[in-house]
Amino acid sequence: MWTWLKENHAIISALSSLAMLGVWMLYLHLFYSSYRHQLRPKIMITRGGGDTVAARCIVTNMSSEIIFVQAVFLRLSYPDREQVYSLSEADRKGFSPSDRRSELVQGPLRSGDFLDLGSFEELLSSVPGSGDARDELAAADALSVVAVGCYTWHDRLVAAERSFRLRRNKADQITLVPSRVFARQIRSRAERRKVARMIEHEAGSRESRRI
Repeated sequence: MWTWLKENHAIISALSSLAMLGVWMLYLHLFYSSYRHQLRPKIMITRGGGDTVAARCIVTNMSSEIIFVQAVFLRLSYPDREQVYSLSEADRKGFSPSDRRSELVQGPLRSGDFLDLGSFEELLSSVPGSGDARDELAAADALSVVAVGCYTWHDRLVAAERSFRLRRNKADQITLVPSRVFARQIRSRAERRKVARMIEHEAGSRESRRI
């Protein structure tokens, strides 16, 4: 045995070095993956204070760095069409929260900060062209909230979407049933381009109204 070890010392040493290199590469990969995970932006969109359309719409920054919320959109899905509304165009008269960011539907959010945007029904009532909010919600199958922002760690849009199925309870109230446990983080290039077009369309609409 000792003779074999002496004769193959160089090979064993090389294999040991390769094994040690593999272990360090694995540690480096795990460390880098953990580091990237910590820096990945994460936006939470939740309902608070009930499960009906009178519940509050809450947008929270769960990232480790600051996110500047740039826009929030509501999407109503009907059996034959979809309608998207921008909360940046909303008439927020009568809504006077202590935090101006909630009123303006934009602003910087530190890690753990949140925006209380008001009730889902109030949000839909405040956007131009939405008609009667109760009628719109009664006719729709689903309501989605899309929050868009800029992340300090990288120079690109970040966004998240939370969808709710609209159902009626025994009291004939319209309820919000989440389609998934957490908000879906929009990270693919194709979806980010789609969100960017929504922002550009919103900016173009505001500009055309000024002319």
